[in-house]
Amino acid sequence: MSEWREQIVGRFVPNVARVTAVSDPDGLLRDPGVFQAIQGKGFAILQFEDSVSFRFDYESRFRSKWDQGEGLELVVVFKPGEHEFATLPIDVLANAQRVSFNLKDIFPRLSYSVVSQLETVHFDALYQAQQQYASQAHDEAQTRAFVLRHVFGIEPSVIKNVSDLLRMLFQRHYKKSNVPVMLDEYLEASLRRVGEFQSWPLNLILRNRAAFWEFLEERWTIFVRQSGEFAERVKEQSPPLKYLGPELLPFDHDDVRSYVENLFKDGLLTPVEWDGAVDRAWMKIGLVGNQTGNTELRFEELYRDLSGLCPQVNEPPQSWLTFAFRYAQSITSWTQLSPLRRSKYLSDFSEMRRAVNQHFLDWLLNNYGGLFNYPASSPLMVHHIPGFISHEISTKACERAAFVLIDGLSVDQWLIIKESFKGQRWMGSLEENALFAWIPTMTAISRQAAFSGKIPRYFAETISRADRDESGWRQFWTDRGLARAETQFLAINGDAGDHATIADLNAAQIRVLGLTIYKIDKIMHGMQLGSIGMANQLRTWTEEGFLRSVITLLLSRGFDVFISADHGNMEAVGFGRPKEGVLSETRGERCRIYPDAILRKGCLTAFPDTIPWDNLGLPERLSVVLAPYGKAFTESVSPLICHGGAALEEVCVPFIRFHS
Repeated sequence: MSEWREQIVGRFVPNVARVTAVSDPDGLLRDPGVFQAIQGKGFAILQFEDSVSFRFDYESRFRSKWDQGEGLELVVVFKPGEHEFATLPIDVLANAQRVSFNLKDIFPRLSYSVVSQLETVHFDALYQAQQQYASQAHDEAQTRAFVLRHVFGIEPSVIKNVSDLLRMLFQRHYKKSNVPVMLDEYLEASLRRVGEFQSWPLNLILRNRAAFWEFLEERWTIFVRQSGEFAERVKEQSPPLKYLGPELLPFDHDDVRSYVENLFKDGLLTPVEWDGAVDRAWMKIGLVGNQTGNTELRFEELYRDLSGLCPQVNEPPQSWLTFAFRYAQSITSWTQLSPLRRSKYLSDFSEMRRAVNQHFLDWLLNNYGGLFNYPASSPLMVHHIPGFISHEISTKACERAAFVLIDGLSVDQWLIIKESFKGQRWMGSLEENALFAWIPTMTAISRQAAFSGKIPRYFAETISRADRDESGWRQFWTDRGLARAETQFLAINGDAGDHATIADLNAAQIRVLGLTIYKIDKIMHGMQLGSIGMANQLRTWTEEGFLRSVITLLLSRGFDVFISADHGNMEAVGFGRPKEGVLSETRGERCRIYPDAILRKGCLTAFPDTIPWDNLGLPERLSVVLAPYGKAFTESVSPLICHGGAALEEVCVPFIRFHS
């Protein structure tokens, strides 16, 4: 454990007080490492956010057990300004130990106004740098430079030419580094002092990954054309540029080329249609002259090294959310290969996917338990979505928001949708991220969480129902002061006729819209042709233009559009159905849910490869068994498209934002 975490965890000593009340202005106890370390010492942790949820947890999980003589120790955490010690319930605060933590105590030599803008995932690097390099107090400007250098690896003073600037932008956006706005303002001001960068749209391409990819795509087209026999006609053939700046970029520079190749491999840049000669072999991955050859080249480049690039068990959750897109791109490319080519790679590709998912499962077993505790302003899980939207509205980052949940959409299927959008000459700007779904990845669990903004423990009574999304969505916004007329919810299949339903909304009154689209889930559960058939049907649906037209309509009415899913899906084959009779409450194809741990023992004994799953965010009465990777609790020997388990394809889902 890092030293800064030890400073916090060391303050919690067992057998001192039944309740420890913690004032946590900077969300330090939301860090998964801190959260799990305190739990490891025998404490349970509750965030005091609203009195109703807190009272439910307190009475059901603690008060009743104390009355029975159990020696549970509870940590109650609140954020000052929203709550204070005096606002905690009297019966909770009585005889409680009171503790406070503050970033100023951990980073005393750095400016609080800067450090408080960082996510806790960056504190390890910052703490080590403070110990080594900050021998005296730093003011705000000095701290900005210090954080950029030691946390994000950016030294503005050494960025002197175009290749330097591009390398910094590649590294930043490829790693999806979330740099606070105040640091970006400092960085932009520093870069503007270099005359060569005066015309660059730094305010856009520094902050917005999607804008930087588009900026590159525009210049890649020009670069390809000028590299062949038509160099003299570059300007005549180039479409108008959306982004200011130089027309030609040094894509063939040694410091730039490797990044460009990776961006094409991962599908972040769109290859250019080109029938001319290419004298530089490395450029082929960014061309579509031979569609079959290009697809196979991209697939080979992607899948070969994926298992070796998996995040390690001690890496932060953002590493897996980033990796999920590269992994998904390999699956998308796989579905585009010819049957003959797929047979050539089948064994190796299947083994790579199993290896990746074993790494992912190892990581989940060590880290998943603390993810739900993260603040919604830095979303990691699907139940953070309403809170994140609320944060964006309250900070004026958007005026109106539409949350579109596409039931069952995996990251690789999102990539198919995005590819189709580009083919339809989509001109919108989007931000791509990913989130973790709730495990087990069942609709009734993860979708309720996504719309209600609550962890499943707080809707235990409706945990098996799929008709509570609207009430959860409306309640979330009512609790935040919105009138009923300002909140709307719709659930549609996603057929052409549904467009009129959305168009008829009285959008002038609506501040937040929740929308479920069932199409992919319906395709999934009727699919008999495996992942290839699923991909083909999805392409057909996307090319019909329904989703694009819905997004366009909502954007035209001033909504920022957020797209995500309750879970993904994967191809699996049956390995037998447990004969548990009526004991299993939910017969998911990739999971079994029992009312207690005793009843699930029979399944674990009969199917020794299965995985017992316990998580603090689930209701206590749920006892879950997950199928191993690629397997389903059925007798079917034909491949199914299903969900419920803990595979990367099921757990990591897209989180996409379109700006109005």
